[in-house]
Amino acid sequence: MGDPHVKYLLIGGGLASFSAAAAIRMRDEQGSLLLVGQEINRPYNRSPLSKTFLRRQSDRTELFLCRPEWFTDHGVQLRTGCRAANLDTGRSVVNLENGESISYDRLLLATGCAPKPLSIPGRQLPGVFSPHNIEDYEQLQVAVGKAKADGRRRGRAVVIGGGLLGVEIAASIAQAGVEVDLIVAGAHPWSRFAGESAGSFLSRFLSDRGLKLHLGVRAARVEGDGRAQRIILSDGQTIACDFVVAAAGTVPNKDLLRGTGIVAETAILADEHCRTNVAGIYAAGDCAAVRDPVFGKHRAPEQWDTAAATGAVAGANMAGDEVALTGMAAFSTEVFGLRARAWGQAKHVTRRLMRGAANVESADFLEIGLTAEGSVSQILAVGPAGDQAVLAELVRRRVGIAGREELVREPGWGLENLFG
Repeated sequence: MGDPHVKYLLIGGGLASFSAAAAIRMRDEQGSLLLVGQEINRPYNRSPLSKTFLRRQSDRTELFLCRPEWFTDHGVQLRTGCRAANLDTGRSVVNLENGESISYDRLLLATGCAPKPLSIPGRQLPGVFSPHNIEDYEQLQVAVGKAKADGRRRGRAVVIGGGLLGVEIAASIAQAGVEVDLIVAGAHPWSRFAGESAGSFLSRFLSDRGLKLHLGVRAARVEGDGRAQRIILSDGQTIACDFVVAAAGTVPNKDLLRGTGIVAETAILADEHCRTNVAGIYAAGDCAAVRDPVFGKHRAPEQWDTAAATGAVAGANMAGDEVALTGMAAFSTEVFGLRARAWGQAKHVTRRLMRGAANVESADFLEIGLTAEGSVSQILAVGPAGDQAVLAELVRRRVGIAGREELVREPGWGLENLFG
């Protein structure tokens, strides 16, 4: 017998694959479709893991993207707990780790990402966490509970990483009743996309809510007697702790590309239709850098918004449509009840201007990133600041504000006037 064959093979068990499957079924109700996921869980929403789930304000049943019956009802075969080990593009075959080989007509690579591993001594000690999936966060919940259970003192955690995930995890652990030291390599948290003004605001905001920030330093090593008990910083400071959380970024999963000729840099490169350079093979989600239609460059993987959008585009085109990605890089976050959202790309920003009040008690401001020519490249909105549709459109059009910067700084002046 030959290899089992499907019309559509989706590798990856997350949001991008699920969005692709839904898009395919909107256009092709009959074509055989197999979704293969390495995790044991059916596709779920990772976004709440570092927030409401870690704080035990939601449970795992609320994470799943659909009911189990959805797959049967839509004729989608689902394989969980199954890893794709090898891709043979010449034969259009994916070999699974269990020894099975599956041939396909069209393939989606939505393999996601993995936490960037710590590279310091002591990283293997029990009590050092690099959470990524549901089970990882459940283990972290247990660690938080144990740290709180010691009635003689308040437990203490060290979180390494000042990006979106690190700040979210640190805030959630603090809200759960454990003291937190946050290690930030940059001058302030969110340094990859926030300027000095927004970064200084965030530092004050987090400090006012009990986080102890260590700025401009790195973790040098973890020490302890059989488990993580202290962390040594690059400046020589020692911090005692009950556990350590590493949240210093992610690495796209590209192992399946070895020997295939599929072009990749940090992530798998795909055009605005989510097509790779190999015919019949698409890429979406956290493993893919899809060409950004606004900036004309490949977009670095982001989070929920990008995974859903690129998955839907890939699925539509796999089913014979001709859909291009029309949105832009965007993401959102929440810490201590404060919401922030950003659009655009920070790497094009040469200067920033503020609009609104960066007050730690009632934050409501925009930080607008401008190119050297004075056009809008990125907007960070903190609090309820601004109409989201207007803000997104300013970035999409890359509106120039030269000569109107003072007006833009005034909260009472309507930003929609920039479209005139």
